[in-house]
Amino acid sequence: MPPPFSDPQSFSGRTGHRFNHIIKSLPDDPSQGLTIEELLLKLRATGYRGGIEGLRVDLQELIRRGEVGQSEQEGKNVYWCLPRGRLELRKRSALIRLHNMELGEDEIRKLEEIVEKRGSKNQA
Repeated sequence: MPPPFSDPQSFSGRTGHRFNHIIKSLPDDPSQGLTIEELLLKLRATGYRGGIEGLRVDLQELIRRGEVGQSEQEGKNVYWCLPRGRLELRKRSALIRLHNMELGEDEIRKLEEIVEKRGSKNQA
């Protein structure tokens, strides 16, 4: 049984590949929204191994983060990707690629400088 979506610690190992897989599979247009069953079938066709309960938990977290929209159409909940979801997909993808690269000391220092500059801007 997956951990409850309201527990932020439960998502520490769940972000990244799985969230990206879900975001890539969702349409941008709410009128084209997918039910959880339709989404699960689409995901399984592309290699997703999770079950419906895990997907439900992931969708709730993505909704909480503002990456996925949800509404009721014809008596069923449907899901679609919000603009923030596409942005976060790109950011996670870049971080995953970066994590898998061999970086030298100078490159790591430059990354640390970017983070420090962003941190000081966010605190201002």
